Amino acid sequence: MVMTETSGIVLFAYNTPEINYIKLAIIAARYAKRAMPSKPVCLITDNSTWEYVKQTSIGAQATDAFDQVVLTDGNFKHNKRVHYDSPYTNFVTDFKNTNKHKVIDYTPYDRTLLIDIDYIMQNNQLEYCFDSDNSVLMFHEAEDLLGTPPAQPQQFLHEAGIPMIWSTVMYFDRNSDVAKTFFDLWAHIADNYDFYRFLYGFPAGMYRTDFCVSIAQHIMNGMGPGDSIGAFPSTLINMSQRDDIVKINTADDWVYLVNDVIEHWENSLARITRENVHVMNKRSLDRNYDAIMEKLDNE
Repeated sequence: MVMTETSGIVLFAYNTPEINYIKLAIIAARYAKRAMPSKPVCLITDNSTWEYVKQTSIGAQATDAFDQVVLTDGNFKHNKRVHYDSPYTNFVTDFKNTNKHKVIDYTPYDRTLLIDIDYIMQNNQLEYCFDSDNSVLMFHEAEDLLGTPPAQPQQFLHEAGIPMIWSTVMYFDRNSDVAKTFFDLWAHIADNYDFYRFLYGFPAGMYRTDFCVSIAQHIMNGMGPGDSIGAFPSTLINMSQRDDIVKINTADDWVYLVNDVIEHWENSLARITRENVHVMNKRSLDRNYDAIMEKLDNE
């Protein structure tokens, strides 16, 4: 009997007192299912977050958004992150991402598209990956809402260091040897993060999965350039935490206020239509939750 390979989309969401990650995951899941109707969406969370969902008004919306739910033990290493909401407001909260490399064990699918809960898919350009010959795919290039490449610290681990790739969106085939090696390396780097910080020269502080996957790729390439980790044939579009959502015209037509990365008193308007965007200002997404859901519900 020949077993049929399964494929689907996976998101992690663990609530903190400062950020309602489940609400953001519902938005991302709704967009993912809309962009790829044939693909189920799985939420990975912990018991306390899921209990919250069941006791609040968003329970029905969560049921509609997620086809499967995987509950983890919720044990995380200490990891604090400074978040911005505009250039003038910031706050510190737990950043529960230290188990992201375990997605190869958590996912119920053979072929998985892992997306962060702030990645909004307004088109289906990534659907091709499920038929790709690549075992692992990620974004190797990024730009902001105005099409400008990121600053040096977001391109290399340090000024003379290796190139950075982005763990925001990741496709992998869990049955491939390449994917197994990659996730084993990621786990090893995560367990020895301080050593690799010294070896690769990136700054101390918050644990970053982007750094882990970049180092894993570098090792798999034989400590040099290479293509062991495939690249999505497009660029990751990042909305900065210092940017804001101004208006939701339609589900696929958003207007943003873009803050100048050098002169923070200057802002520009950007209208983005039918693009996949990494909306990094999470409080801005939360503020627009009702407007976004209304546009999706009334299509």
